[in-house]
Amino acid sequence: MKKLIVAAAVVAAFAGVNAQAASTGTITFNGELTATTCDVIVDGQTADATIVLPTVSVNQLTTAGQTAGQTGFNMSLSNCEGTLKTASAFFESGSSVDLVTGRLKNVSGTATNVGLQLRDASSASNAVIQAGNSNQTSNTTYVDVASGSANLPYNVEYYADGKTTAGTVVSNVIYSIQYK
Repeated sequence: MKKLIVAAAVVAAFAGVNAQAASTGTITFNGELTATTCDVIVDGQTADATIVLPTVSVNQLTTAGQTAGQTGFNMSLSNCEGTLKTASAFFESGSSVDLVTGRLKNVSGTATNVGLQLRDASSASNAVIQAGNSNQTSNTTYVDVASGSANLPYNVEYYADGKTTAGTVVSNVIYSIQYK
């Protein structure tokens, strides 16, 4: 009975307390919808494609940070209409992406201590792309699509996370085309 009285007293004490808040500011959100986008073909395939990297020796990937087997691939954009001016690929986050490094994990291959790293072949420095990172909206090269078509060149390479072991490397990444 005492517990019930104490509980009722606590509820009654807090029932009279009202939270107060004052307006501090306004946040405005702007965006744009485009009537059309571009058609995409990756390396002469469809929008869903498979890129085959060369076979390399584990002797080329013995310590963390070493890269090998850089392989180029192109995203061909066509039928770009409307108000579109420039475009680039945005590589999304997902289960195959290491969210800390932005590199692609070896999700179903048998090699160990190895992943894949994407690079922006349009940039003068062949800049590293961190998949899943919003910095891609400003750090990747946008290509002119005002003529109705364009080519977006990228590279992918093996990236050692440590001393690698022999086996297969299999990964994937979802992408979207971003426009400015």
